[in-house]
Amino acid sequence: MTDKTDKTDTAPDTATDATTDSPIKPPINHTKQHKQDLQHYFNDNQVTPLLAGPNDYITLVQKYTSANSKGVVILLPEWQQGATNPKAINFLRNTLPSKGWNTIAIQPENKPEGFPSTAITSEDQIKENELILTEYKRNLGELFNAVMNTAKEYSGIVLVIAQGNNGALLVDILSQTDSQRPNALILLSSYRQSNDQLIDADNETFSRQLALTELPVLDLYLKHDNSLVISKAPQRKLMAAQEMKTYYRQRQLNNTITGYYPENELLSQINGWLKAIGW
Repeated sequence: MTDKTDKTDTAPDTATDATTDSPIKPPINHTKQHKQDLQHYFNDNQVTPLLAGPNDYITLVQKYTSANSKGVVILLPEWQQGATNPKAINFLRNTLPSKGWNTIAIQPENKPEGFPSTAITSEDQIKENELILTEYKRNLGELFNAVMNTAKEYSGIVLVIAQGNNGALLVDILSQTDSQRPNALILLSSYRQSNDQLIDADNETFSRQLALTELPVLDLYLKHDNSLVISKAPQRKLMAAQEMKTYYRQRQLNNTITGYYPENELLSQINGWLKAIGW
């Protein structure tokens, strides 16, 4: 009689073996991925590692290609964007050297994990947000000071073009007495992201800090932009007027794709403002 013993107990568990042999790897850190991409796609003469405190960063450096050097432009993208962000940063990085500017494009850290806070009460949200952003701003401040030290190796003025939340946080950092300061600041679609109940207060703080800074400021945003950028821009202009801030100009640029700056108009606004303040 044929033996029909069930042999399923001795059969290999292919699903388990496959999982063991090929474990699912966690996603690569967003900041690390940006760094790897820059190191892979750019030549060593453009990619410049930078040590700021205990952290390693990547910058993309391009020297001026015109007859004379005007100075240095430091490009700081939004915290979710790369140093080759196509919305505005990469265009400026590639175009400004022909206009006499050395450019240093920073690869910033990613948006801080856990921000904004998911706490239930506004009081707890404020505490957690402050704790999270304190570390992020400390790292950003160390990075900015390190880049400023590099910028001083070049002749001419130092101009910073900062985008989004990083632009707002940089204004916060520059309001501190121990921070190095550039000669002028250009903001691209800057605002403070936060919890719904805290957005008004946080952006009011940003507007006040911007109005009180002694730096010349060009404040640019888009017709088709983040809704918070559009809604909070008038507040910054009003506070700057109330504080009688000199060399402050705010402009809205017309664009067709949300978040993307029209290249020719962007460059025209920057050049026109620089000439107006004597540069």
